[in-house]
Amino acid sequence: MTPTDDIFWKYLSPILDEQKADSGIVYSKMSDANGMDRIIGDSRSEDVYPGIFVMRPKYRGNIIDNALLNALFELTLFVFFKGDTDEHNSEDQAYRNAETVACKIVNRLQHDRFAGKNYLDFDSVTLEPVQYQTGVDATCGYELKARLGIPANHIFC
Repeated sequence: MTPTDDIFWKYLSPILDEQKADSGIVYSKMSDANGMDRIIGDSRSEDVYPGIFVMRPKYRGNIIDNALLNALFELTLFVFFKGDTDEHNSEDQAYRNAETVACKIVNRLQHDRFAGKNYLDFDSVTLEPVQYQTGVDATCGYELKARLGIPANHIFC
């Protein structure tokens, strides 16, 4: 078992999948630790927009009350929508859509925090507008970063 695959991704991927039905997201994957290589490769053979792309996270240990072991993940994900960068209304709509999805993800993480499913450090949450060019595709979106603690006793004990 690994914290990244068996804790982080098993916890996060269903939350991202909710956005498929709720927001029309068609793609959600985690990187292979080589930056954006995986989404660029996938864009050649499948529709990846609108999509959510998660960077394979760095993490560290975190202990609470000498009993609860957390894997404290440095979450970085991107929400991308196609937007015509030569057309302001299209570009602005893509940013609005991406920001809405990113905020829905933060909202879900925050609700899970209050239910004891994670230990989201809300002070670490940052949202930044980004533009990304993959070959011929120009996309607009938001980068979401946060520190996300997930219980890990079953792996580290």
